[in-house]
Amino acid sequence: MSAENIAIVRRYTEEGCVGGRIEVVDEVVAEDCVDHDPMPGQPAGRQGLRQTVQMVVRGLSDRGTVLDEYLDAGDAVVQNWIFRGTHTGEFLGVPATGKEVRVRGVEIWRVTGGRIAERWGVVDVAGALAQLAPGAAA
Repeated sequence: MSAENIAIVRRYTEEGCVGGRIEVVDEVVAEDCVDHDPMPGQPAGRQGLRQTVQMVVRGLSDRGTVLDEYLDAGDAVVQNWIFRGTHTGEFLGVPATGKEVRVRGVEIWRVTGGRIAERWGVVDVAGALAQLAPGAAA
């Protein structure tokens, strides 16, 4: 089951966040998914994760991962990642700057019945915002 769980989380990342297929969230995330560490203002459930993926897709072009590691933890998957993109749209409330931004995060995803049921995570939002600040190197 663990290889299947990793494949589900990898699909969320690669097809959704990187690939821009927002509809993949509906395919791999349970409707009542619990995000224990939501972004400010993020709605509950699947809709919250969908909103986060939309923000990434709309705000960053040339998206990709610099690091994307997965660790099997039974019914959970631990993901260590560095995501990169060019800031060409509003992202984290900041209008487009044209700068490349790299965001680091570690997340734990609990998968049940072939869908993501829970998420815990630490994402370096402050580091991303610092890269987008006026005067920060492009």
